[in-house]
Amino acid sequence: MSNSEVVEDFGARRVRSNRRTKTAMTVAQRIVEEISRKQYRPGTKLPAEREMLAKYAVGRGTLRESLRFLEMNGVLTVKPGPGGGPVVAEADAHDLAGTLGLFLELHRTPFGAILEVRETLEPAIARLAAERVTDQQIELIAASVEDMAKDLDDVDLFLEENEHFHTLVAKAAGNPVFSMLIESLNLITDGTRLGVGFPLERRRHVLKAHRGILNAIQARDPEAAANAMGAHVHEFRRYTDRHFPTAVSQPLRWVDIAP
Repeated sequence: MSNSEVVEDFGARRVRSNRRTKTAMTVAQRIVEEISRKQYRPGTKLPAEREMLAKYAVGRGTLRESLRFLEMNGVLTVKPGPGGGPVVAEADAHDLAGTLGLFLELHRTPFGAILEVRETLEPAIARLAAERVTDQQIELIAASVEDMAKDLDDVDLFLEENEHFHTLVAKAAGNPVFSMLIESLNLITDGTRLGVGFPLERRRHVLKAHRGILNAIQARDPEAAANAMGAHVHEFRRYTDRHFPTAVSQPLRWVDIAP
């Protein structure tokens, strides 16, 4: 085979590969559309491979590429062996955080940039939460504060409850985009993998701030809630700037964020 024939053959294979990838993405979108339209719950088993091949009129390689893409993004899991196959999963904040982490690393985004995003977003979210919160949501936020107080000596439980509190406030704002973003950013911005520490005194300060935010939301006072949250996230930024400047300027890594 001549050099020109080799180049031509490589080009043809590349075109076929690109075409298959585009088709695989289209099939993935159709699968997601069906899951959404039929409101499949997590654990719902999708049709067997033979049925899906006929339904989407694609080859086995293309279908499996579609399923791999959806599995990587937390949409489904593919169980191997007899009786296995694709099963609807529950995509959550870990999946979104992992995707964000990939792009953050590629863009050499520093940890401090994410802190700035939270300083901007969270006061506005707390304001909406005070306007829209339900009695049941107030009970959940209050329970989170009390659970943090009970487990204040345990750093791991403190970090878990800290994330939970901010997620509950975001959910109370009544906009699912806020809750997805904040829950994902929670997984990025506690900073522990970058060396940010939370000694007991710092944990006490966070608990006090959470109580203040809770009080403002309980009073359904949007301005007070925004101010309390703004002071809280700004103080965390000052804390990291003062004690962990290297972490603040350090570019985020996907491996430190992805689940």
